[in-house]
Amino acid sequence: MIFPRMLCLVLGFSTAFAVAQLPGEKQDKPKAAVAPRNAIRGGPYLELGPLLGDVTDTSAKVWLKSSGAGLLSVAVGREANLSDREAFKAPKLEAASFFSASVRLKNLEPATKYYYAVLMDGELATPRPYPSFTTAPREGASGRQRFAFVSCVGHHGFDSAAAWADLATRTNFDALLMLGDNHYGDTTDPAKHFTAYGVQRRLPGYAEISRRVPQYAIWDNHDYAPGPTDKRAPGKADSLRAFQMLWPNPAFGEADNPGVYFKFTRGDIDFFMLDGRYHRDPDNAPDDGSKTHLGEKQLAWLKRELLASKAKIKVLATGGEWQMHSQPASWSSFPRERADLFKFIDDNKITGLLLLSGDRHFTAAYQVAGKFLEVTSGPLGSKNVDPRPTPEMWWSGGKTGRFYCVFDVDTAPEKPRVTLEIYRAVEGLALRREFTWEEVIGETKLQPLPVRGASGN
Repeated sequence: MIFPRMLCLVLGFSTAFAVAQLPGEKQDKPKAAVAPRNAIRGGPYLELGPLLGDVTDTSAKVWLKSSGAGLLSVAVGREANLSDREAFKAPKLEAASFFSASVRLKNLEPATKYYYAVLMDGELATPRPYPSFTTAPREGASGRQRFAFVSCVGHHGFDSAAAWADLATRTNFDALLMLGDNHYGDTTDPAKHFTAYGVQRRLPGYAEISRRVPQYAIWDNHDYAPGPTDKRAPGKADSLRAFQMLWPNPAFGEADNPGVYFKFTRGDIDFFMLDGRYHRDPDNAPDDGSKTHLGEKQLAWLKRELLASKAKIKVLATGGEWQMHSQPASWSSFPRERADLFKFIDDNKITGLLLLSGDRHFTAAYQVAGKFLEVTSGPLGSKNVDPRPTPEMWWSGGKTGRFYCVFDVDTAPEKPRVTLEIYRAVEGLALRREFTWEEVIGETKLQPLPVRGASGN
């Protein structure tokens, strides 16, 4: 179907501007002439997206990609027909950014449902019914929130297609955390990054999630570089440039320290998304007192932000496992830095931490250092690995299946309620575990699985 041409183009306006007539609305004035129904227009079109990124209590970021140069804008409103809409235009679409851009929707209200539509050169590019999203709770507000987290999507689109479709039927969560190995391109070439992500973003299940659920992403080895996958990676700045173009995160590192790390807040939960690649020393480098996983500046940022956090729950997410009995591509290769961070947390009485990780091609849960809850989530599409029990592991999903995880957190009670849900795609719920607050803060120990050998990968 060819939609009627919109009456108002966005050219010449800055952030907010009047928007075009949307299909189905009453018209007070005669419409301009339109092309015959059998006409085929050859202009640029919306190729990928929309994909929701950072959604705060007063704003939302939407990522879009056109097939060529043109004017993209997003209309947003509380009414399902967008009769109360306000519109925001995208930055100029250029070949250097592969005709992609992120649009920040502003002046929104906390915990409110909004509908939105994408316009391409003033014409509707998203069909009705218009997609919707809900803004985050007011910063600092207590209440219940659910967030999902995944990793290891596999080498081909079909590897993760079934898991994304399954996850799309359970989008009763408020945010999705992408913990790395978000594609298996093993490249630093921005064009190849766009190709790999393009395959994923065309998958129906993933596209459905992307329209409605805010996503936050960090990387791991496969979506960072072909090797070495640490600070020595040639072309790592090109991978970072591609990541910045492809993900509508709230930030990327700091002004004086590049990377993909950032912090965001939903209600009274703070999320610390870490970069375990850009500044990382080789895993086999001697631990001479300066060997680092995060890099000096990122570690200082993390300590500073943890110290300043007033949130009841603090989520620390990175690509590799936190537990010390993992394979080398994890915190197990950086014991001094991990011990320093954990000592800082203990010395400053920072509580309510949840540790998230991916990379391992299995799903398992740990009590790290006898205190911190960690869940490693995967694989969503890649091949499985046998999760051999380790001294800190208290649950394992086994060596078959595609997995994704959800934390359900309610901060309203004096002692927040934390529940972990682990799903095996297609088969359903594999684990639902409610934790006492004493288990969350490490005062109560969890019973580990019987150890039958070293951890495999």
